[in-house]
Amino acid sequence: MENYSPKIEVFPNSDLSSPPDFNRRPWFRMRRFVIFVIVFLLSASIGLTYTYSRPAIYRSAATLLTSAMTAIDRESTPADIQHVAIQKQILLGHELIGETLSRLKDSATTDYLQQLTAHDIEKFLIVEPVEGTNLVEIRADGTDPKFLPLLVNTWVDVYLDARAEDIKKLTGNTTNIITDELKGLAEKINAKRAELDEFRKINDISSTGRDENEPLAQLNGINNSYNQASEDEIKAKAALDAIKLAISRGQAVVPDQDQGSLESLERRLQELQEKLAEFDKRFTRDYLNKQPALKVIPEQIKKLEAEVKHKRDYGKKIVLTESENNYVAAQQTLIAVRAKLAEHKKLAAAFTSKFSEHDALKTDLEGLEKLYRETQERLVQIETSQKEKYPQVTVINRAYESSEPISPNYSLDALIAVSGSLLLALFAVWIFEYLTRKPEPQAAITLSGIHMYNPSTDLLSHQQTASKHIEKNRNYSLSSPLIRELSSHQLRILLNASNLKGKQLIGLLLSGLTFDEAVTLKAGQIDLENALITVGDPSPRTLGIGNALKTLLEQSDGHSAWDGDNPLSVDDLNAALICAAVDSGLPNPDEITAEAIRHSYIAYLVRQGLKLGDLEQITGYLEPTVIASYSSYSPPQQGRGIEEIELLHPALIDIA
Repeated sequence: MENYSPKIEVFPNSDLSSPPDFNRRPWFRMRRFVIFVIVFLLSASIGLTYTYSRPAIYRSAATLLTSAMTAIDRESTPADIQHVAIQKQILLGHELIGETLSRLKDSATTDYLQQLTAHDIEKFLIVEPVEGTNLVEIRADGTDPKFLPLLVNTWVDVYLDARAEDIKKLTGNTTNIITDELKGLAEKINAKRAELDEFRKINDISSTGRDENEPLAQLNGINNSYNQASEDEIKAKAALDAIKLAISRGQAVVPDQDQGSLESLERRLQELQEKLAEFDKRFTRDYLNKQPALKVIPEQIKKLEAEVKHKRDYGKKIVLTESENNYVAAQQTLIAVRAKLAEHKKLAAAFTSKFSEHDALKTDLEGLEKLYRETQERLVQIETSQKEKYPQVTVINRAYESSEPISPNYSLDALIAVSGSLLLALFAVWIFEYLTRKPEPQAAITLSGIHMYNPSTDLLSHQQTASKHIEKNRNYSLSSPLIRELSSHQLRILLNASNLKGKQLIGLLLSGLTFDEAVTLKAGQIDLENALITVGDPSPRTLGIGNALKTLLEQSDGHSAWDGDNPLSVDDLNAALICAAVDSGLPNPDEITAEAIRHSYIAYLVRQGLKLGDLEQITGYLEPTVIASYSSYSPPQQGRGIEEIELLHPALIDIA
C-alpha cells in the first residue's frame, strides 16, 4: 500500500481560514479611501474658509519721547519709568480720546468717520512704553490702512496740544506761587535783619567775629597779663631762693652797683696779705714793727678786712630785701590780675551766651537769604525757559500708511489647516477601522487524520509560555520584596494606636531586631544607661536605641512588657500587632505585619545609600536573594557606611 501524503497549497498574503478574494475592488473605491477623502475635503474646506474669511489687520504706529532730549555735550539721564507710566494713562484718557474723535469728525470726508464713537476708537488704540527708555510707542490696529495713520497722527497732535496747554497753565500757576513766596520771604528777611540789629545794639556786639568784640578782647588781654604775672612771680621766687642759697653758702651777695667797689677792696686786701706773707718769710714781726714803712701793713689789712666785711653784710641785706620786695610785689600783682580775670570771665560767659543767640539769629537770616536766592533763580529759570513754546515731548516718528498686514498669516494658517485636515482624515480612517474590525479565530486544518496547526498561533503561544516562565524565574530571584512598605506617617499612626507592648515591639523592629529576637528579648540584653541592646545568636550584634524606645522600656522596669511572670507567646504578640493595625484606621490592616514593619525599616536604611554588604550588621542574617532584592531601593551613587547614615527611624523620634 502506497503512503499518501496530502498536498496543501497556501496562497500568498491570504488568510488561512478563508479563501483568497479574487474580486477585490479598486483602491479608489475602497471604504478607507472614501472616508479619508470625505473627512479631508470637509475639514480642509472649513479650515481654508475660516482662514481666508478673516479680514487683514494693519498697524500704524508713532513714537514719542516724553522728556526733553539730552544736549549733545551732556550725558543721557536715566529713564523715568513713573513719568512714562503717567503719560501712558494720559494718552488713554477719555478727554484725550474725546478730543481726538472731535477733530476726526471735524475733518471727516466720509460717513464712516461720522459714525465713530469714543468706544470704537479705544478699541483701535494701544500704548506701549519702550522698556528702559522714556520712549512711548502709540499704535492703532485695524482693517482700514488709510484710516489708521490719520487716527494716530490726530491722536498725537491732540496730545501735543494738551501737553503744551498744561505746561503753559502750570508755568503761570507756578510763577504766581513763586512770586508770592518771594514776597513772604522778603518780609521775613527784613524782620529778621531788624531783630538781629536790635540784638546787636542791646548786647554791644560790634563785630561778627566773636573774639573781636570788647568783652572777649579784654578777657584775652587779662589772660595775657595773668600769664605774665604768674611768670613774674615764679621768677621772683626763684631769684629769692637763689639769694638765700648763696647766703647760706657764704657767698658774697651785693647789689650790682657795689660789685665793682667790693671787688677792688678784695683785690687790695689780697695784695697786702700776699705782701705781708712775703715779708714774714724774710723777716720777723719784731723787725717789721721797728720799720715805720712796714709796720702799717697789718693795720691796713685789718682795716680792709673790716671794710670788705661791712660791704658784704650791707650788700647782703640790700639784695635780700630787694628780692623779698620783688617777690611780694609779684604775688600782689598775680592776686589782683586773678581777681580781675575772674570778674571778666563772668562777663565773657554772659557775652558768649548772647553771642550764641546772635549766631542763631544770623544763621536763620542766612538760611532765609539762601532760600530767597534759590527761589529767585527758580523764578528766573521758569520765566526764561519758555516751556509753553517747547513742551517736554518730542515726536520721534509719525504714523504712516502700512502696505502689509500684520495678521493673519494666510499662508501659514492655510498650511496648518491642510496639515490638520490630513491628520484628521488619517485619524478618522483609523477610528473607523478600529470600530468596525471583527477578529476571526483561525481554525486548525485537519486532512486525513492529520492535525495541522497555524504556525503563527503556535509560535506565539510558545513564545508567551516561554516568556512567562522566564519572567517567573526572574521575579523569583531579583524582584523587589512583595511585602507592604509602611511610610513614616503610617508607622507613627500605628504606634499611637498601640498599647505599651505594641509600641515596644514596633520600636524594636524599627531598631534592627527580628521578630524572634524581639520576642525572646531578656532584661540582661538591655542596657538603658548606654541606650544599647545586645542580640545573641545566630548574629551577635549591639544595636543603639532612641530616646523614645528607651522611655518605653523604662515604663516596664528595663525589660520588655512581655518578659514577666506571664510571658506572651508569638501568637499573642501577633494578635497585639493586628489589634493595633485595626485600631489605627489604616487601609488594609491585614497587610500590617511584623515582616512589613521590619521591611519598612530595611528599605529606610537602603534608601539612604547604605551598602548592601553592611546591612546584616544592623538587621542580622538575611538570605542573599533577599539582600539582592533590596537593590532596587538603593540610590544610584556609591554606597555609604553605617556611620554615614541615620539609623533612627523617623517614626521613633516622637511617640505620643
